[in-house]
Amino acid sequence: MDMILVKSKSGMRMVDRNGKKGFLELDEPAWAPDENFRACSGCNTSFDLFKRKHHCRRCGGVFCGSCATEKVIPMRLRFIDPVRMCGKCQKIAKWENDYFNNYQKKLKAGEELNVETEKGETGLGTVSLGGDGGLLQITFQSGPVVPILMDEVTSFRVIEEGSNGVHMLSIDSFGGRNLKLAKTERAETVVFLNGLRKALRMSAKPDHQRTGPSNNDAT
Repeated sequence: MDMILVKSKSGMRMVDRNGKKGFLELDEPAWAPDENFRACSGCNTSFDLFKRKHHCRRCGGVFCGSCATEKVIPMRLRFIDPVRMCGKCQKIAKWENDYFNNYQKKLKAGEELNVETEKGETGLGTVSLGGDGGLLQITFQSGPVVPILMDEVTSFRVIEEGSNGVHMLSIDSFGGRNLKLAKTERAETVVFLNGLRKALRMSAKPDHQRTGPSNNDAT
C-alpha cells in the first residue's frame, strides 16, 4: 500500500494514495448533524451555553464533554494522534489497539498448531495470517497450503479455554469447511490463539464499525 498523511475533520490519519483499505481498516465516520441533537447521546443531559456538543471520532455521535472526555488513537482508522471518543468507543478502540500492538506481528509470523480439517485430516500445521491479515493460511508438514479468506468465515467458537486463554478454536467458513486449531506444549501457541480470536472477532459482520469485545472475550 502507498500510504500518505492527510488531514480530515477529525484529525491527521494515514490513507492509501489509491484508496485501498487494509482488511481490518475502518472508514472514518461522518459526523452526525449538530442540529439533530438537543441532548447528549450518552447521559441525555440537555446542551446549553455551558454544556457543549462534541463528536466522537470513531462513531460520529454527539456527546457532552463528560461523556467524551478521553482521547485514544483509533488504530483501525489509522489516526496518528489521540482523538476524542465516547465512552463505548474508547473501550472498543483500546481493545482493538491491543490486537495491533500485541498480536498482529505474531499472527503474521505464524505458529505451529495441532490442526484438524473437516475431512478428518489431523497433524501439525503452521498457521498464519497472510497479506494484510485477511487470509488465514495453514501449511502442513506434508501437504499443500490450506487458505481461508477471513471474509468467508461464517462463525467461530472456543472449544476449550484455560486460565491463560484459548486452547482450542473451531472455525467454520463457506462451503462447509471447518478447521479446529489447538495449542501445543509451547506457551506461545495460546498467545497466538488468543490473538486469532481477537482478529476473528474484529472481522465479524455485519456490525463492523462497532465490533468489540464480547462477554466471553478473555483478551
